[in-house]
Order: sequence, then structure tokens, then C-alpha cells
Amino acid sequence: MSKKPNQWIFTQSEMSKTPTIMDGLSWEKERIFRAKGGNFIITAGMALKLPPTTTYTAGIYFQRFYMRHSFRTYHHYDLAGTCLFLASKEEETGRRLRDIVTIAVRKARKDDAYKVDENSDDFRRWKETILYHEELVLETLCFDLNLELPYSFVFEILARCAAAPKHALSAIAFTNDFIKTPLCLMYSSQVLAGVAIFLSSQVMRETLFEVKSGKPWWEISAANVELIQDAVETLYVAIMP
Repeated sequence: MSKKPNQWIFTQSEMSKTPTIMDGLSWEKERIFRAKGGNFIITAGMALKLPPTTTYTAGIYFQRFYMRHSFRTYHHYDLAGTCLFLASKEEETGRRLRDIVTIAVRKARKDDAYKVDENSDDFRRWKETILYHEELVLETLCFDLNLELPYSFVFEILARCAAAPKHALSAIAFTNDFIKTPLCLMYSSQVLAGVAIFLSSQVMRETLFEVKSGKPWWEISAANVELIQDAVETLYVAIMP
């Protein structure tokens, strides 16, 4: 049997047999948990003033973790906080554990103004939870923490097409949101960059062309256009029906 070229890229068939589904939950329920965990990471990352690359890295760790474990066993907020802490260290944008715990408490309570007492049960539980799960996440990910992110591919296309700032902001926003979906488990970063450009072009109602050659953006993309189309279809049909 041939070895998969990338152990972290999964087929739709494999996505239908995740540990959570095999544990008796529906795909719809799992999709909601994945979205909630991803959103927790994004909003906590913004509160911590982390760069999008760190937040995205945390989201990938989170999504990959649940290809090996069930949401029935590990709560999505607990793992989202842990992955954010781990990513902040890996990306060398480290935040103190105290700061991450404080934000996690507020986000879990859905109260950004909540005054967190470091001697409270909430604070202690979150601190212990993150430290306890950190080693589990590392082992689950096989210590494979170095990621190729979509941002560089997005920026390259935008630069070569001299895209307007609003178009760039739209493409980056779509890229950021990928960690709320399992799309980042099914396609490479090059393909995801193409999806982000496609979606932003739809919103802006503007097709980008390379300044130098006049070619449409998909002809200068690092990804195959058929794969980009397939990813867009997967997003609309399988992930966000």
C-alpha cells in the first residue's frame, strides 16, 4: 500500500469516518463544533493581538486534533485554548499563559468585560486544562508543527495583479475563516489561497488579472484550477450546505 504524500490531507470519504462520527455524532454536529472552536481561536487571537498567521496555525492544530480524537471526549473550547497557546509559542509570538487564560475565561463566558480573578476556580481550571492538554496535542500532531500557510500564496497573487486594498482585505478575511471549516484538512495551502481569491473576487465583483501578462489570476496560481473549483464546490455543498 502506498503511503499518503501528506498525512494531514483527507478525502471526503475519510471525513465521513472521523472519530466523532464513529462515536455516534452527526456530521452536522461535528461541523458546528469545528466552527465554534475555530471562532473561539479567531476571537481570542484578536483579543490577544496575535497575527493572523499565529491564529491560523492554532486553527490547523485544532482541526487536525479532531481527526484523531472525538468531540465527545475533548471539549472544543478546551482544545481551542490549548492550540492557541501552543501556536503562540511555535510562531514565536508568545503570550504569557496568564494572558491566554484570562482571554479564554472571558470568551468562554461570552463576556469580554469580565474581570478575571487569578485565584478563581475559572482561572485555575483553564490554566490546568491548557497545561494538561498541551502534551496531548503535541503527541496527536506527531510534533508536526511547521505549517505552510496560505497567506504567502494569497499575497503573491494579489501583488502580481496589483489588487486594490479592499480586495486584499477581503481575500485575507476569507483565508482567516478557513480554520472554522474542515476545508483546511482537505486541500493544500495553494488551493486554499485560490479559493480565497475566488471568493473575494465574487464579493468584489471583479476579476483580477496579472499586470505583466494580462492573464487571469487563476492562470498564475500555484494551484490547479480544477482543484480550486473542486474546493469551492466542497465548501458550498459538503461543508456549508
